[in-house]
Amino acid sequence: MWSRTILLASFLCLAPLATGQPQGTYTSEDVIRRMLYQGITDGHDAEVVGATGDAAAVAITKVVGGRSLSPSQIDIVLAVLNMAFGDETPGADAEPRTALFVLRQLDLSSNDAQLRGRIAQTRKYIADEFSKSQKSVTQP
Repeated sequence: MWSRTILLASFLCLAPLATGQPQGTYTSEDVIRRMLYQGITDGHDAEVVGATGDAAAVAITKVVGGRSLSPSQIDIVLAVLNMAFGDETPGADAEPRTALFVLRQLDLSSNDAQLRGRIAQTRKYIADEFSKSQKSVTQP
């Protein structure tokens, strides 16, 4: 009898946790926050952040706020931006205004030459991807 009561009580306590957030319905902010502050990446991350363009940079600014980032967190931001501008489709978020601002701030916050080199590579990659997306708009 007691085992049934304990089992029922356990079920009732755990049931709300199971229905809290459906699996796979994470926003780009959720994914970026987890990547930056927990250091956990998932194969699904590229699907959530990929090809979102400047919207990912906006999400980065929301997640980071005014906090300083470690070099490993900066590398994560660079990875997110690379995912976001890969295969970017033309549209409102194709122009990397916020992304370039984020990269400038990261560059100013680092004294590490190798890290600054990776920041410069990301800046070039984003500029190249934006240029490609603009060419596909102008060509019939």
